[in-house]
Amino acid sequence: MEVNKRLARDAKKKGICEEWYGRLIDTKGKDELIKMYLEGIDFCLSNEYPSNEFIRQHFVGTCEAYGVFLDQAITAGNFRHVVALGRCEGTATYDGWNVGQVFAKHQSRLKVLATGNSFVMVDVFDDTTVEVEARDNAKICVNHYGGNLTTTTGDGEGNAIIKVIRKTTKTY
Repeated sequence: MEVNKRLARDAKKKGICEEWYGRLIDTKGKDELIKMYLEGIDFCLSNEYPSNEFIRQHFVGTCEAYGVFLDQAITAGNFRHVVALGRCEGTATYDGWNVGQVFAKHQSRLKVLATGNSFVMVDVFDDTTVEVEARDNAKICVNHYGGNLTTTTGDGEGNAIIKVIRKTTKTY
C-alpha cells in the first residue's frame, strides 16, 4: 500500500475531516506529505499521528530539510518550523527579523534562542525539557502544555519579551 493511502486510512481512524482525508489520498510524494504534516500539525501532534515508528520508516532522511526531527541532534538556524519528536536534543536559533514555530514533544531536550527582532512561537508538550531565551528586541510566545520550561530574558539591553501561556490540557 502506498504511504499516502496508509496515512489516509490511519488518519480516518483518528477522526480526520473528509476534506483532509481527500487531500491525503491525492497527495503525491514525501515532500508534499511532509508539508501537509506541518500544515496540520495540531491534528498530528494531538493524535500522535503518524507514529514515530512510521515517521522513522518512511520519512527520516527527508523530513529534516523541512525542520521535522525524530531522535536526532538538532542544530537549526532560522528554520520556519522545528518539530522535535522522540528524544531529540539540540538548539533552534533565530536572529534578525526571522519568524519561526518550534514544537517540542515526547522526551526532547531543546534550547530556543531568539535575538535581534525575531519572533518565535514555541509549543511544549509531554516530558520535554525546553529552555527559551530572548535577547535584544526578540519576542517569544510559549504555549506550555507540559514538560519542563525555563526562560531567560535579555542581557540588560533591548526589550526582549517571553510570554508563557500555561495550558490546562495535555495538547491542543
